[in-house]
Amino acid sequence: GVMSVHVRPATLGDYHALCALFEELDEFHRQAWPDFFRPFEGPARTWEQIGRWLADPDSTVLVAEDAAEVIGLAVLLPRPPSPFAGAVPRKVVVLDNLVVRSDRRDRGVGAMLVAASVEWARGQGASHVELSVHAVNRHALRFYERLGFDVSVNWMSRAA
Repeated sequence: GVMSVHVRPATLGDYHALCALFEELDEFHRQAWPDFFRPFEGPARTWEQIGRWLADPDSTVLVAEDAAEVIGLAVLLPRPPSPFAGAVPRKVVVLDNLVVRSDRRDRGVGAMLVAASVEWARGQGASHVELSVHAVNRHALRFYERLGFDVSVNWMSRAA
């Protein structure tokens, strides 16, 4: 059950487990929305990329672990401040990716990762956590709405 799951910061020792989770996420996106997502060469995420996220004090990767097995991750990145002089300055952390292993979904692990992400952002002095969800991804939209997220911008698209 979820009682045995805990969330901790990732290390580069988690690299292969993280790649497996990213690969699962990427494959899910490719299957569901082939118009948006395609296969790419090489590893799901490079060692250097994950190393940068972990080394930079403004970003992190959190993992959900159950009995020493990594079953989920959250990537947290800084949002650059708005260059618009009329914007109220605010510190925002972006929840860039959230993945729970497919065989461990719908058991509260994602909600735990989101809660830990918000806590990490608060510790960074952020006022908000933001994320983007494709409009077609109804499941993700409902998940984040249940956790207190609201749509702030509708980024719209049409064929040219």
